Amino acid sequence: MGVMLRAWAILVVAVKRLISERWLALATALGLVISVALVSSIPMYADAVHYRVLIEKLSGEDYGYRPPFAFMYRYVGDWAGYVTWDEVVPLDAYMFERAADNLGLPLEAPVTRYLASVSFRLFPQEEGVYRDADRSLAWVAFGSATDMYNHITIVEGDLPVVADSLHGSTVEVLMSESMALELGMHAGEEYYTFAEVGTDAGGEQTVQIPVRIAGIWRATDEADEYWFYRPNAIEDVLFVPEETFLGRISLESENVLSLALWYLLADGSDVYAGDVDVLLSRITYTQQRVASLLPNTTLAVSPESDLLVYRRATVQLTFLLYAFSVPIVSLLLVFIGLVVSLSVGQKRNEIAVLRSRGATAIQILGISLLEGVLMGIAAVVLGLLLGRWMALLIGRSRSFLDFTLQGQLRVGMTPGTIRFGIAAIVLALLAQLGPTLTAARHTIVTYKQERARTLRRPWWQRAWLDLLL
Repeated sequence: MGVMLRAWAILVVAVKRLISERWLALATALGLVISVALVSSIPMYADAVHYRVLIEKLSGEDYGYRPPFAFMYRYVGDWAGYVTWDEVVPLDAYMFERAADNLGLPLEAPVTRYLASVSFRLFPQEEGVYRDADRSLAWVAFGSATDMYNHITIVEGDLPVVADSLHGSTVEVLMSESMALELGMHAGEEYYTFAEVGTDAGGEQTVQIPVRIAGIWRATDEADEYWFYRPNAIEDVLFVPEETFLGRISLESENVLSLALWYLLADGSDVYAGDVDVLLSRITYTQQRVASLLPNTTLAVSPESDLLVYRRATVQLTFLLYAFSVPIVSLLLVFIGLVVSLSVGQKRNEIAVLRSRGATAIQILGISLLEGVLMGIAAVVLGLLLGRWMALLIGRSRSFLDFTLQGQLRVGMTPGTIRFGIAAIVLALLAQLGPTLTAARHTIVTYKQERARTLRRPWWQRAWLDLLL
C-alpha cells in the first residue's frame, strides 16, 4: 500500500510540475512530436515507395494478368511421372483447407484447381480412321477448372452435362471459340479422341473417348484475375465438368492425368518490410508441406524472389534517408536537450528543497522521468500521425515545394515504425537524465552556495545556441 501511495504522490507532483511550467513543457512536447514525426516518416515512406515498386513489378508484363500475391502450385506428370487422382487427393484437400492459413495471407478469391489430361488426337466420327495420325484434326486435352463457368461466355450451344462413368459413353465438352473457328466446328457435332497412354508396367494402353461439343466458349474478360493461364494458352483444351473429369476421364487410365494445378490469389495489402522474413518462412514451410504430400510439386508462381529484393531495397533506402536527416534530427535533439536544461534549471531550487526534506535522488529522477514519459506518450501518438502525413506529403512532391504529384502511396504504421518513434523518445529521456542528476546532488544549502559562486552563463548561452535554435 505504501508503494502505491508513493507512486501516486510522484505522479501528482509530475503532473503539477508540467502544469506550472506549461510553456516549457509545451516547447519540449513540440520538439518531441516533430522528432517522432521525422524519425517515423522515413521508414514509412521507404516502405511505401518500395511496396509500390514491388506491386508494379509483380503486376508487370512478365507476370501476365496475375495479381501481385498470386501463388501457383503445379504438378506436371510429363516431368515428374504420372500419378493417379487418388495420389493427388491429400494435396488437393490441403490446398483447399490449410494452405492459405499456412501462408498467413487472406485469400481474395476461392482456390482454383485446374486438371488436365495427356494429349489426345481428335478425329472425325468415322469408323476405323482414328488410328491414322494423318487423319487427325488436332491435338487436344481434357481439362476442368474450378468456377470456370462464371468467367466465360457461351457463344454457341450450352454448358456440358456431367457424363456417366460408363466406358465408351459420349462425353460432352466445351470447345474454345478460337479452336472452333480454326477447325470449322459447331455445337452439337460429335468426334472421337484417341491416345495411346503408357502404363506403369512399361506397355501402352489405348484410350478412346467419344465427345460431343456441347458449347463454344470464350473468356468474358481476358484480364480477369481468375485466369491461372492466359485464355489463349488453354484454347486447345476440351473442358468438362469437374465431376466428369474425376469420375470418368481420370479413370480411363492410370497415367491419363498430366497436370494438376492450384492457384491461390492472396491479399498482400497488409505486407510491410518488417513482415517479409516471416512471410518468406511461411512460403518455404508451405512448399515443404506441399512436397511432402505430393513429391515434385513445384511453386511455379509466387512473389518470393521479389520480396527478397523489396526487403533489401527498403533497408537501403531507409539508411540513405536517415543519413540525409541526421543534421535535422540532431538539431531537434539539441533543441530538446536545451529546453530540458532550461526546465531543470528553473526547478533546481525546488529540487534542492525536496532533497533537503528527505527526497532521494532516485525519487527526484523518477519524477523527472515520469514527466518525460507523460509527454512522450502524447508525442508518440501525435508524432506518428504527423509522420504518416509527412510520408504522404513526400510521396506527392514533384519538385521543391511542389506537391502535385498524383498517385497515393500505401503508408501505414508498423511495429517497426512505432519502435523508431519510441527510440526517439528514449533518446530525449536520456538527454534529460544528465541535468536532473546534476541538480539532484544538491540540498538547499549546497545549491545556494553554488549559486553564489556562479559568475558565468552556461556554455550553450555563451555560444548563442539558444538564440540559433
